[in-house]
Amino acid sequence: MSDKRNDKITRRQTLAAILAASMVPAMTRHARAAEPDFGAFNTAFAAKVILPALDNLVKVTDSFAATAAAFDAANGAGDFDKVRQGFNNVADAWASAQQFRLGALAQEQRSERFAYWPERRNVVDKQYRALLAGKGKEGLEAAQFATGSVAVQGLPALERLLYESVSADGDQAKRRSAVILAIANNLKSIAAEAKAVWEKTLQDPALAANTFAANPAEGTAQSYTNLLTITQVIADQKIGAPLGGDAAAAKPKAAEQWRSGRSMRNIVLNLTTARGSVLNPGGFADLLGADKAALKADLTKAFDDSIAAAKAVGDNFAEDIAHQEMRKPVTALLVKINHLRDLLRQQVPPAIGITLGFNELDGDGS
Repeated sequence: MSDKRNDKITRRQTLAAILAASMVPAMTRHARAAEPDFGAFNTAFAAKVILPALDNLVKVTDSFAATAAAFDAANGAGDFDKVRQGFNNVADAWASAQQFRLGALAQEQRSERFAYWPERRNVVDKQYRALLAGKGKEGLEAAQFATGSVAVQGLPALERLLYESVSADGDQAKRRSAVILAIANNLKSIAAEAKAVWEKTLQDPALAANTFAANPAEGTAQSYTNLLTITQVIADQKIGAPLGGDAAAAKPKAAEQWRSGRSMRNIVLNLTTARGSVLNPGGFADLLGADKAALKADLTKAFDDSIAAAKAVGDNFAEDIAHQEMRKPVTALLVKINHLRDLLRQQVPPAIGITLGFNELDGDGS
């Protein structure tokens, strides 16, 4: 990394990474008469669930990089709204893929580089100001940029560029457009690398069966950990942290992507991906026996209720939580999310053949 401050960043993993790393050793196979074919499941899960999400991320980041290049060629005087739309398309694709940290996105800090959030000690702002203070293309060469501070390589810095520093001209406008292009190309590279890792894994039947784990059963357990982790992140970081105990304690600026008004949209997309990873073809519900129809129905309802509740909150999440009456739909959503989490961590693991040991998801008071 490029400086001492950034060394501190790399030592502070996000909650999602900590949860995933700490839960995996505690997950073991659940003893039962007929163990599922975890290898076949892992291969199907990667091909039908993970790879399509990464393929979409590649397509969207590639398109955004082209948009950013055109904007930069015009010295920052091009179609700003088109660049913003490109950012939102990328943010959509990321919210639909960030659950799948297993393997490729966990390697080389790809997940943190794509979207370093929540930020620690305003490090994004500090690094962002320093980045904008540069001249021309200084420090923006692809290889140098990709090994620099993770705080400004991805979506958080890009959002600030597009929704905070919107007034610029002359050299300032040129620098801004150059930084936008550097971030766009970096996101494109990260997405392409992640997809390539999974494609290579699927080309080898043994690797596909294990999916970055010591054996197929552990691979399934790790993938399931990612699912539980994203529900924890939604409940604790994306909703709980900004919501606070009451309106007076709310922290609107702790919400994810509050500048662009995307906080709740990201949650809807996260939940939609989580739902698909369970209920779509290739999802975890494929491991449920025929006698678990009632559990599958409960999961379907819990996911649908949570997504509906998130949509009911609307786009003004960060503003609404500071008003006692307007925050009620958010607290109702949190109830739905916690019910979903209880189903996922208590009832599903034994039903599909894995067991969860004690971890950060337990005893959290929710």
